[in-house]
Amino acid sequence: DRLIELQVISMRLYETRIASLQRCVAFMVLFHQMGKNVADFWSYVSFGLLGYDMSRTHSIMRIATTASPVSGAEVRARTLELARGRQIHKAMATLRKAVHRRRSLSTIS
Repeated sequence: DRLIELQVISMRLYETRIASLQRCVAFMVLFHQMGKNVADFWSYVSFGLLGYDMSRTHSIMRIATTASPVSGAEVRARTLELARGRQIHKAMATLRKAVHRRRSLSTIS
C-alpha cells in the first residue's frame, strides 16, 4: 500500500513537471512547423510575392502588449504639463522680443 502511494506521488510529480513540459514543447514545435509550411507555401505559389517572414509576425504583437509601469493617465497628465510649460516659455519669449523691440525703438527716437 505504501509503495502504491509513493508511486502515485511520483507519477503526479512527473505529470506536473515533465510530461506537461514535453507536451508544451511538442505543440510549439508542431505549430512552428505548420506556420513554416504555410509561409513556404505562399512564397512558392506566388513566386515570392506573398511570402512573409514568419519570425516577424507574432513577436511584434508580444512587444506591443508589454505592460507599462506608468499608467496612461499619468502619461497624459505629464504630456499636458509639458505642453503648458512650452506654451508659457513661448509666450515669455514673445513678450521679451516685443519689449526688446519697443525699447530699441524708443532709444532710436
